[in-house]
Amino acid sequence: MSVQEARRGSGQAVRIEDEDEQRRLSVYHLVGLAAGGVFGSGWLMGAQEAYQQAGSSAWLAWLVGGGLMLVMAWVMVELSTAAPKTGGLIFLPLQSSGPLVATVIAAGLWIFYAINSASEALAMTQGLSWKFPWLLADHGLTLMGWGYALAFMMVISAVNLIAPRLLFRFSTGLTLAKVAIPIMAVPLLLTSALHHGIVQSTARGHGYGAVLAAVVDSGVIYAYVGFQAPLEFAGNIKRRGIGEAARLRWAVFGTIAASTALYIALQVVFSKYQILRQPHAPSASQTTGRSDSPFVDFAFAANLNVLGWLLRIDAVASPFGAGLVFGQSVTREVAALSRAHLTHRGLQSARKASLRQRYDVYWLILLVDFFIGAIVLRLAGGNRAPLTAVTGILTLIIYAFPAVVLVSLRSNLGLYSARRRTVHEGVARVSFTLIALILYGAGWASMWRAMTSLAAGSILLLVLPVLSRRLPVLGRVYDAKEHMTLLRHWRTSAAAQAAIWLTAYLGALMLLTLLGNSSVGTHREFAVGVLVVAVALGAFEALVRTSRQHVGKEAPLLPAPTPAPAAAAARTNEASG
Repeated sequence: MSVQEARRGSGQAVRIEDEDEQRRLSVYHLVGLAAGGVFGSGWLMGAQEAYQQAGSSAWLAWLVGGGLMLVMAWVMVELSTAAPKTGGLIFLPLQSSGPLVATVIAAGLWIFYAINSASEALAMTQGLSWKFPWLLADHGLTLMGWGYALAFMMVISAVNLIAPRLLFRFSTGLTLAKVAIPIMAVPLLLTSALHHGIVQSTARGHGYGAVLAAVVDSGVIYAYVGFQAPLEFAGNIKRRGIGEAARLRWAVFGTIAASTALYIALQVVFSKYQILRQPHAPSASQTTGRSDSPFVDFAFAANLNVLGWLLRIDAVASPFGAGLVFGQSVTREVAALSRAHLTHRGLQSARKASLRQRYDVYWLILLVDFFIGAIVLRLAGGNRAPLTAVTGILTLIIYAFPAVVLVSLRSNLGLYSARRRTVHEGVARVSFTLIALILYGAGWASMWRAMTSLAAGSILLLVLPVLSRRLPVLGRVYDAKEHMTLLRHWRTSAAAQAAIWLTAYLGALMLLTLLGNSSVGTHREFAVGVLVVAVALGAFEALVRTSRQHVGKEAPLLPAPTPAPAAAAARTNEASG
């Protein structure tokens, strides 16, 4: 395909996308997306898991996780407001660094959403285990439990097929309801704890190393995942009034700040107090032996029966609402992936999102996502712990790359002043480095699983176009552009060099994580951590340099942001004067 043909194809894809991107989302809808994704199943068991790993210092894990998310969100929001694009987590790396890097990011993102779908369905099944204990076995799901989990995945996919306007309203209303319950639970549990003889725990913290490990391994990062959902709909945000940039900032930063405060409060409820249960009134978990949320136990032991039942309902409603948000997001990102010809081209238009059409974009994407999620759930043995750990690592890798995009595209983002660009570049480097340190703290066991998943997904996306060209049977159902040929020209192709640098960086990070893992006999975690910082900074500069070379050869196709109301008014006054 010639450059001119590729440009025409890209232009046609952009026109199709513009028809699909209707500016209908308000702050209310954006907060519903962000909070709906964040408040899923993570808060139900996250406090207990963090406490087991970090002790009474577990609240620091939520503070560190929230602070890290704010830094990452700063970079991602600034990039999305400068280039507002639905499906931007794939589209923008493609513009800055080329198709090979975008394929790696896309593979991680797709697996991340598939795992989330499976994980939320698993959480819904666990949420019913107090009533149906035969859903869970000692080390995972029973056969009936597998049936329930797969059925919940199907329901999440089916609900995502309703009209977008109705879906947004339903999802936002569900979010408000499910968030109100933990907000109400915190003061009630604390007050009842003091009144019903709940004593302060004497457990001590396990050190800062345990806190850092808890950020990823215990599901802290997993609990914050989802704040990026409004950014993935950046092309659908209303422009009138305060503008799309202000709406994004309110939704993303407000959700992260509020969730951090709530998560810390829930951790205080769990960590600082223990319920003195009477022998004749055991908790629900003790009677069933199943994974009822500890907050449900606290509520019933404190005679807050209504709150206990609400928490049990929320144990199903929260993951269901988060699954809906992830389902909405995956369709937009896969459509962006299809427009870039990185996967089957028949997935790129939402105009055919009707069950009466033969090639229904949304149900086809959701169907593929369902099968990926089912496979991942089977590989995890129906166990939630490896799913949350792998999701946390993939999330951090995906969240890290917008820092590279923001710096490499700085000359193409015309709304920024020189001082503001300098600040953004500094924050981008800090974000990239902090993510590397958190990945290092996650440990080898979680790292190798996540990297294996990422490698498998990347190879699959890159190899399928080659196979479809060589196998006519596959070529009839799968149509994507072959990008592996860029690796043949790695000496002159900046896109290939960027992919090589990214692969080398992730490989080096794996080796350093293995080296710093206490299980292989080293006790020099701090020294290895310093080396991680040096490697991250070096990789960042290499990725920015090669990405800028790619941008110099192929000008990016970036959407123009809407000027802020004050700036627009000033321009109007100048024109009238």
